[in-house]
Amino acid sequence: MVIVTERSPGSQPNHTGSQPLQVGFYEIIRTLGKGNFAVVKLARHKVTKTQVAIKIIDKTRLNPSNLEKIYREVQIMKLLNHPHIIKLYQVMETKDMLYIVTEYAKNGEMFGED
Repeated sequence: MVIVTERSPGSQPNHTGSQPLQVGFYEIIRTLGKGNFAVVKLARHKVTKTQVAIKIIDKTRLNPSNLEKIYREVQIMKLLNHPHIIKLYQVMETKDMLYIVTEYAKNGEMFGED
């Protein structure tokens, strides 16, 4: 089950001044990137304080072919275990949304600008 909530009143707001969101046990910190059907957020596990990247996909904006590709991506990520490949930690799903929790690569994309 996925729970997306705002932090309780009186908690510390994030750097933008708005109340941070939570996805499951993860507290959203900031947006790392956006695409046509998804947004990637930096988050922190509330207990372990581990930073993660959460890809949040709006399934209602995907056609069946693209949705199948996303599910295939998740299945492949579950099989991979290598120090140079981003680790998949957790997948959460609701009727309309898919949350893919992965290891956070703090140095950015391999193809990013310097």
